[in-house]
Amino acid sequence: MRVKLFWNNLHKVLQVGLCLLFFGSAPLLIVIALDALSIIDAGNGLVFGLLTLLTFYPSLVLIAVGVVLTLVKRRKKSQVK
Repeated sequence: MRVKLFWNNLHKVLQVGLCLLFFGSAPLLIVIALDALSIIDAGNGLVFGLLTLLTFYPSLVLIAVGVVLTLVKRRKKSQVK
């Protein structure tokens, strides 16, 4: 319940940035982990590397903007009270 409350207090831009970071880099990390454990032979992970490349930097920008917007939103909410 506390996680849901924390997640709802974040700005939408920050939520999108965090989701993009997770869903963009998680497949590559999973393939690297499975290859290191010798569960699968990953071979060339080009597709997962490109996915990570295309989502990592935009997600960092969204996270930075979202943090600023979240702080502004919290400051406005505290000034209203």
